[in-house]
Amino acid sequence: MLGPMRVVDTHTHFIPIELVELLRRGEGPPDLSLAEREGQDPLIAHSGGLRYPVFPVFHDAETKLEQMDRDGIDVSVISLSPTLLLYGSEPWETARVHRVINDAAAGLARAGGGRLRAMATVPLNDPAAAAAELRRACTELGLPGVEIGTTVEEKMLDDPSLDLFYAVAEELEVPIFVHPYLNMTSPPDAALAGFHLSNVIGNPTETFVAAARMIVGGVFDRYPGLRVQLVHAGGGLPYQLGRLEHAYQARSETKVTAKQRPLSYLRNFLFDTVTYDRRALRFLIELVGPDRVLFGTDVPFDMADLSGLDIAQWAEPEIAAKVLGENALEIYRVRTSAGSAVV
Repeated sequence: MLGPMRVVDTHTHFIPIELVELLRRGEGPPDLSLAEREGQDPLIAHSGGLRYPVFPVFHDAETKLEQMDRDGIDVSVISLSPTLLLYGSEPWETARVHRVINDAAAGLARAGGGRLRAMATVPLNDPAAAAAELRRACTELGLPGVEIGTTVEEKMLDDPSLDLFYAVAEELEVPIFVHPYLNMTSPPDAALAGFHLSNVIGNPTETFVAAARMIVGGVFDRYPGLRVQLVHAGGGLPYQLGRLEHAYQARSETKVTAKQRPLSYLRNFLFDTVTYDRRALRFLIELVGPDRVLFGTDVPFDMADLSGLDIAQWAEPEIAAKVLGENALEIYRVRTSAGSAVV
């Protein structure tokens, strides 16, 4: 642990064992299946060809806590692996599976002894069902946030049909955690083929597109109380926000909907520390302020980044404390007592 500072990981993923069992029984959505491997962890297989193992750290609380102890993390706010958002499934299938996932998420959080919090996931391919499941997950299960994708397949996040969901998120004051997924689940186009560029370039671009459309599409004018956490340090948004700001001043089509200039909406966003580079993190904190940056790792994937922990070595103590834990403790409603995190 880093001295008296609380370290809260707001970007770390889980896959519930209940979903694995659902697939094992053949009761999952038709585009998902389970590939068993003798002596090894099973693979989740997508109909498009994507396959990945379900390691114990994804679903076993004791294994997760051991990983957190090794990495110096006090509390983890876990979110579903975004490959399992299932927006391409039939809406009723997505709703059914997400209900199982949310119940499992609440159970995993309870098993974490106060050191785990879990975000909800909702069937955004049916906005009315998403709003209802968000209300259930937050009010009945006590989940403190909700994860969504950067798009709903081809539907962008500024689509007015999603307002049913946004209205409930604002009412309940639930932070929305936006994570790319299309470049993780779809075949890459020619520009991103090979070299893992669908992740390296595709994921930050997805986040930039989602955030930009929420800004210029008027989402925050309709729902000014929304708080949206962008993963991977906001993707391309912080580093090209000046270009969007210029377009708002120079082009009539950029300001046809949004009532304020893009910079005004930074107050609605939160950003994690997954930059891999101290210089980029310094810039992000300078741009958005230390109150809007939250430590995150992307554990347990191989693109994980623990370098945000180093902020305790180079930033002012007050800034490091905010980024490493204080911001997340407030935003995700984690209480601490007697040196330990408790729900």
